[in-house]
Amino acid sequence: MATRWNEPGGKWNDGSVWGPYPAPGRKRMKNIIKLSLTHFSILALIGYLQKIGQKMTGNAKFTTLAAKTTALGTATTALETANTNYEAAKATADQLMTVRDNARIAAENAAQDLATGAEGVTKDPADLQSGGWELVSDRSTPVGPMSAPTNFHATSGDDAGSVDLACDSQNGVQVHQAEYATSPDGPYTPSYVGKKSSCTIPGLPSGTLHWFRMRAVGAAGPGPWSGPISKRAA
Repeated sequence: MATRWNEPGGKWNDGSVWGPYPAPGRKRMKNIIKLSLTHFSILALIGYLQKIGQKMTGNAKFTTLAAKTTALGTATTALETANTNYEAAKATADQLMTVRDNARIAAENAAQDLATGAEGVTKDPADLQSGGWELVSDRSTPVGPMSAPTNFHATSGDDAGSVDLACDSQNGVQVHQAEYATSPDGPYTPSYVGKKSSCTIPGLPSGTLHWFRMRAVGAAGPGPWSGPISKRAA
């Protein structure tokens, strides 16, 4: 005869045993001890657990829990040791960071001193480059026409009704210009003029699709537009 599902002794498919269920009218016991340990800081937790270990050790009410009390004490001591080691390592890391930063300052000062000496020996670019130095570009030579910005892309802005635009920078750019429209064919409205190759276009109707384009302006005038690309305002 098969065991009924609610009879003690039956088993689930994984082999675990059913029941026995509490007798009718008997309530299951609720936990009385409040053990909210996650809200403690590490030091507060160590202190709390040490207090419990001290009060449980040798307590006549809990003689059967001596092994568990010892296990708690061992775990608490291990936590305290680990935290002490962590704090020591963190202090050492802070000290090493200061040493590293000071070493960098010293290295940069030494490099500046050597560069000044090299320029005192010669002003010939080829000679200076033979010493491994990178040279300042000659800004007196006008840069030719700008190219269309590359990697031009648009993303949703942080604020409602805004779109972020960005492109790769290029040598000789004086300013970037950006415009937007509700159609790829325009008409376009100027929305940004600035040195940076990224900008935020604010004040657009939220959720509406707009088209954007950007170009670079140099000494020889503006280059071609990059885009248009489309993006919905945040």
